[in-house]
Amino acid sequence: MMDQPDFIDDLRSEDVQEVLGTPPPWIIRWGSAVAFAIVVALGWLAFWVKYPDVVEADIRITTSDPPRRLFAEEGNTISRILVANEDTVERGQVLLVFQSKAKFEDVLSLEDHLLSFTEINDSTLLRLSPPQNLLLGDLQDDLFEFFDQQNAFRQLLSKNPNELSVSDMRRRIQQLLREMEVERSRKEKLASQLDLVNQRLSITRTRLRSGESGVSFDDVRRIEEDILALEREMQGIEAAMRNKQFEIDNLKRQIGGAKEVGRESLVIAGGRLEESYMRLQNKVEDWKERYLVSAPIPGIVIFTNENLNEQQYVPEQSELMVVAPAYQTETLGRMTLDLSGSGKVKPGQKVVVKLSSFPFPEFGALIGRVSWKGTVPTNNTIPIEVRFPQGLQTHTGIQIDAVREMRGKAEIITEDKRFIERIFEGMRRLTN
Repeated sequence: MMDQPDFIDDLRSEDVQEVLGTPPPWIIRWGSAVAFAIVVALGWLAFWVKYPDVVEADIRITTSDPPRRLFAEEGNTISRILVANEDTVERGQVLLVFQSKAKFEDVLSLEDHLLSFTEINDSTLLRLSPPQNLLLGDLQDDLFEFFDQQNAFRQLLSKNPNELSVSDMRRRIQQLLREMEVERSRKEKLASQLDLVNQRLSITRTRLRSGESGVSFDDVRRIEEDILALEREMQGIEAAMRNKQFEIDNLKRQIGGAKEVGRESLVIAGGRLEESYMRLQNKVEDWKERYLVSAPIPGIVIFTNENLNEQQYVPEQSELMVVAPAYQTETLGRMTLDLSGSGKVKPGQKVVVKLSSFPFPEFGALIGRVSWKGTVPTNNTIPIEVRFPQGLQTHTGIQIDAVREMRGKAEIITEDKRFIERIFEGMRRLTN
């Protein structure tokens, strides 16, 4: 075995080992001081540095008067669209009409007549005289019922038993029956013409959809106007026939010796007339809710359905359009918090909002305050409302362009806890 060098033996000597194993005195003295200073500095920082306790949730930012979304209450075909995308509309303005047997202008005309007076009494109801050739579809029978009650009330007011003899009344009945036969014949001829025009309309629409040359949308409109004229004429004949039939029935009652009771009969007839008026008014409202889409607020209409075209079928509860307020309103944030942890949230707390459409690193965050907290849970959630004192200006000074509706993530700062408090809380949890 080879002998080891002498310097290796020197390293193993006790003196050398003592020197190597004993740190210099200055390291012990200053190292302890530095370590103590670091511990003190960390403790000081942990005391003064605050680490916020936050509750996170999704947020939807809109205006205090939010956009109103309009839906199809039931599946139907769109008959007419009366506005264009981004048009300015007034409250109550009709935006869209669904297909029905009635002509919507006629329904609105009837409504104008029904609302033409403020006080409802026998006198005003007798003066109410909407045109009898209105195309009202399902409302037609209700209007005729109102006319019948009007005529019955007028007969009671002007009844004169000695005005006509029995023979005169019988001759009048025969004359009315002959007139009704003539009008029934006219109605049948108009019905045949209407069938032919409807067939022509169907053919013209098919040619238009196929792109055939020489056929335009104006051709369709002209045929539709011809149909409308025929339907109005038929409706006028139907109204005249009903009036004649009512007169015939009244004459037959007089021939049969039917006598009225005077004042009591007038009160009963007046009540029936008012009931028929109220029923007709309610039916008009029901028709409007079913077949018309109107603007609930003044604002700007925005189409949200790509299939929004005339003659297009839309399923039930399909979103059609949105009406956004035209005037500037306060910006609000709306949130729903899970019940778990929501007890820490209180009005006045700071809210940091990071918008999805405006990236936080580039634009910064909006700063708001909790303005309202719901007290009644719904589906295990609590509603929260947030207001923004600085508007849509981020903490970096960038002004966000107002958009009708924005979404993002919100952090509600419930408490600014010191970092050392969090350390002790963690230690208490561990010991518990």
